[in-house]
Amino acid sequence: MKIMKFGLVIMMNVIFFFSISAHSLAQKVDSEKEEKRYRLDKVIVRDHPLREEPMVVTPDVTVINVEKFQKAGPVQNIRDILSEALGLNVQSISGTPSPSESIYIRGLDQSRIQVFMDGRPMRLFGAYGYYKVDWTTMPLDNVETIEIIRGSHSLLYPFSMGGAINIITKKGIKTDEIKPKVSVTTEFGSYHAQSYSASVLGGLANTIGYSFAAARRKGDGYLRNNYYDTDSFNARISFYLPTGGTLSGGWDYVDNTTGYAVINDPSRADFDPDYPTVREDEIDWFTHGIEGRTYPGGDSYWQKRTNEFCILFDQPFGPGDVRAQVYQHKSSRDRYGIKSDGTQKISGVNIEEVNWGYGLDYLDFELISKHAFSIGGDYRTQGRPDNKNYYRIMSGYFQDVWSITAPLTLTWGSRWYEFQSDAYKPGATWGEMIPCRRVETEWCPKARLDYEFDPGLSLYAAVSREMRTP
Repeated sequence: MKIMKFGLVIMMNVIFFFSISAHSLAQKVDSEKEEKRYRLDKVIVRDHPLREEPMVVTPDVTVINVEKFQKAGPVQNIRDILSEALGLNVQSISGTPSPSESIYIRGLDQSRIQVFMDGRPMRLFGAYGYYKVDWTTMPLDNVETIEIIRGSHSLLYPFSMGGAINIITKKGIKTDEIKPKVSVTTEFGSYHAQSYSASVLGGLANTIGYSFAAARRKGDGYLRNNYYDTDSFNARISFYLPTGGTLSGGWDYVDNTTGYAVINDPSRADFDPDYPTVREDEIDWFTHGIEGRTYPGGDSYWQKRTNEFCILFDQPFGPGDVRAQVYQHKSSRDRYGIKSDGTQKISGVNIEEVNWGYGLDYLDFELISKHAFSIGGDYRTQGRPDNKNYYRIMSGYFQDVWSITAPLTLTWGSRWYEFQSDAYKPGATWGEMIPCRRVETEWCPKARLDYEFDPGLSLYAAVSREMRTP
């Protein structure tokens, strides 16, 4: 029954697609006369002003051009860029990249915002949603732009109660020049930080585009044992179809090891004066969550290996654009720590996780004058090899952007959710707990009214309802 419900959402999309007149499909657009359009992934604004600017801020979205972005100091990860965006705060334990780092949008943390890569969700990926977002598995080397949507008014991004961040990767170039663009970068910093990266970007015969990037980053960190060692490889191949569409395939691999910062207390015999003092009685909750405080004297680290695969299809269709994607996320992680008595603590070895999903959207089609509609649906599962459907999430949405007058725009619509997870019936004692399937459904309407006084000043009011993933 649950799959049938989602199937109805997809059927609605198909009905909308084929309701477009054959005349619209048959029209040939003169490329020399066609107005230039800058469209974001999943279309946040329809006339995107990014062009050659390093950062563009509009009432709807902030867009960062990673290649042209500059700041004082090194830029080695996504966190370094997000720390410069208005309305965002980056909280970290130390200078070492860490899975437990938090990003806030207008004061709302990662349990209330959503993070995407090329439109696919990255938040709560894990067997049981163990970490909200693991930023160490998202290297910067193959990133083209970053979109930041503040607030919960957008229906195009599910579970975005406080906003959304969409990371868009490089997918190659449509060109007939054989010579690719090659970049090699080496950086060194304090605490023995080292970074080596290389990328290749190009295309063939205006038919195939490609982008490859590889990197190695490591360092000792500021605190004792807080080292990091990351290897990554990213690949994208795109096929430019004669119908004007694009079919892209991608693979992302990351192997990251981060040493847990350990207690370095002068009152203990294992104190190391070469590192800052971290007293045992001054630390409440020190590392990546369930490990708690860790001590010197053995293995204290987190290691995670991820493999992500995706296929993305974009195709102009009548007055709008069809977007479809399929993705899979596989990872395994190890966690070790040392207790205060010097004994080894093993929180998990080779914990495997499997996530997969797909989405279908029809974006920005104008069947009625001054109305730009978007509809779509998403389905994904999260779990482990022995229980791949621990989480099952389905949703579908409808959105209308109504240009009432030249300065006044109303964006409104609703998203439907169904969330399923393994659970236990409430009220029983531990030994009597009975497994069950938890199911929650919700309709979440949203509306936003914008008034643009001039290109640099606008006023808006928004009201929305959103579902938070348990």
